[in-house]
Amino acid sequence: MLALAVALVAAVELANTALEALVDLVSPGDHPLAKRAKDIAAGAVLVASAGAAAAGACVAYAVLSR
Repeated sequence: MLALAVALVAAVELANTALEALVDLVSPGDHPLAKRAKDIAAGAVLVASAGAAAAGACVAYAVLSR
C-alpha cells in the first residue's frame, strides 16, 4: 500500500515537471493561463502527497493497534 502511494506521488511529480517544462516552452512569457496550469499541476502533487500521508497513517495505525 505504501509503495503504491509513493509511486503515485513520484508519477504525479514527474507529470508536473513535464507539464511545467511544456508550459515554459509554449509560453516563455508570463501568462495567467500558464500560471494556472502550473498551479493546478502543483495542486495535483499536493493531493497525491496528502493521500500518501493518509495511507501511511492508516498503515501506522494498523501496525500500532495490534
